[in-house]
Amino acid sequence: MKPAKVRQILSRFGELDRVFLAPEDPKAYARRVRFGGNKKRNFVEGWVEFRDKKKAKLAASTLNGNIIGGRKGSYYYDDILNIKYLSKFKWHNLTEQIAYENQVRQAKLRAEISQATKENKAFIRNVERAKMIERIKEKRQKKQLKTEANVDSESQSEPAPTAGEIEMRRNFRQKNVIKRKDKEETMQRVLNSIFA
Repeated sequence: MKPAKVRQILSRFGELDRVFLAPEDPKAYARRVRFGGNKKRNFVEGWVEFRDKKKAKLAASTLNGNIIGGRKGSYYYDDILNIKYLSKFKWHNLTEQIAYENQVRQAKLRAEISQATKENKAFIRNVERAKMIERIKEKRQKKQLKTEANVDSESQSEPAPTAGEIEMRRNFRQKNVIKRKDKEETMQRVLNSIFA
């Protein structure tokens, strides 16, 4: 139901001020159209502001739970109205809620985008590492083949290892171990010279 139709139905009870209808979820609309449903833009819920509070209460109590009716062939003939009077509800409360929902939606979208970027970066980093490791293996294999070619044919009875069999070995420089004996002797000398 479009805002003009809502205004037409409710204006019988009094003068209307503002009408706001919340549109349906775009995903639901796309799904409905994709599977052959109607292409009309639907609204999920709406708010109407009357100029007079008494007329708003009268409209809510009269129309709630009633069939819209009208001509028998009309689109909304069998639809039922569900109307509620909201006491102490101001129009700015509605706009605050909508703004809050928009902020939440934007925050979720930002979080999803950042998560996807992190995943993409990690994937690219892993691909680069794999390429680097493959290049190192290929270089080692070439080097090993060169050294094997230089060795006599007698010692070459074993077949050359494939790229999958070669293990990567890395050498790390290690610090020399300090002998405790020397340290203890030095400590004893120093203590003896102090306390002797």
